[in-house]
Amino acid sequence: MDFGEVQISDEQKQFCDLWSDECILLYKSLPESMQTDATLFFAKYARTPLTGFNLFRMYYAPAWSIIYWLMQLDPDSRKLSPQDRQDAKIAHFMAMFLHALDDHLNDHQIAVTHLTLLLRSQSWVMMNTAMDCLAAEVESGPQLVSDLIDDYYASIGNSNEAASLDSYCDLFRQQMATWQIVPALITRRLSEKEEFSAAIQRAYGSFGIAWRLLDDVQDIKADMINGITSCIYVCLPNDMRQYWKQGRLEEKKSESEDRAEIVCSYIMQNNIIEHIKARICRELISAAAITDDCSLPGLANEFRSLLRPLQNGQEDG
Repeated sequence: MDFGEVQISDEQKQFCDLWSDECILLYKSLPESMQTDATLFFAKYARTPLTGFNLFRMYYAPAWSIIYWLMQLDPDSRKLSPQDRQDAKIAHFMAMFLHALDDHLNDHQIAVTHLTLLLRSQSWVMMNTAMDCLAAEVESGPQLVSDLIDDYYASIGNSNEAASLDSYCDLFRQQMATWQIVPALITRRLSEKEEFSAAIQRAYGSFGIAWRLLDDVQDIKADMINGITSCIYVCLPNDMRQYWKQGRLEEKKSESEDRAEIVCSYIMQNNIIEHIKARICRELISAAAITDDCSLPGLANEFRSLLRPLQNGQEDG
């Protein structure tokens, strides 16, 4: 199960490719002795060669193209100066990179080394500096940035177990708070209507939730083996959750296979994947409808492109 392909224009591709400059800016800001290792780290992390390196090739288009489409609403740079646009790109690049890096450091997919800690700290410095510049021209902008960063840490530090799929999605909407900072600041620069900014945040949040749910479905085997809470887990009754949690324990291979078979059988018999797929569709349909209403048809079409292979009879609009 996967999203559909998003066709991007040559102008969008160029916009995305220029984001590689922010990565270059990051590792050139490091001590010279660490720059080569940092370059090799990024090439391995993004699974791309050093030539033509682009971190955002790892992400579905709306993750970064939302910045492109919002900037198209100000084609003459009357409200967003060239420096504003540069600050927005730096801040959003760092926010997306740090969200993934924090996750991978926390779950040990990436080793905690002097290099990764240096990259993390330097990225936070660059992100905060760029966000401060953008926020300076927005009423209560610094407070908005502070509140969203606080939402991010409050959510990732929340040890309470989600009771339902709805609460799981609500929690992730908070966990993607740092992604929302640049879109929130840009929309407040472009329009005095708070409803416009709130609508864009809802649409982007719906996309993020859809992506998270899809990722959970794709990682079901690994999450079950490791006893990691996911959207599949929160849709299980308590007895099945106990089987899932046993993935955290050392056990014989035969016992692990029996446990996995019991859980998978329940998932299939109760159409849990279809239930989650329907939620993904609803989130993308909502995102498309909102961005259409906000005069962003290009972004709305991207959400519909993601939706297309998953829709299977769901109503669009």
